Amino acid sequence: MIEEHERRRMLRAYSIGPRMIAYLEEIGVERLDDLVDADPHEIAMRIEIALGRRRLNRFGIEALQNLIELAGRECGLGPILFI
Repeated sequence: MIEEHERRRMLRAYSIGPRMIAYLEEIGVERLDDLVDADPHEIAMRIEIALGRRRLNRFGIEALQNLIELAGRECGLGPILFI
């Protein structure tokens, strides 16, 4: 289950709403960190398999991409500097 503070963080991504968050819960995503470096097409496929039907169009894929980019900015390690 996605905790309320994680839910609020996810809702900050463009085009992400309560329904998409419910889909993510369905496939076991619990934190924004779980989406760092994820593939939006793979996440969409997992959602569709869990729901038993095609659910996401290109706008859904773009919303997932926005969420993954937010995860990268907020949870990723950022650029690695070599000295």
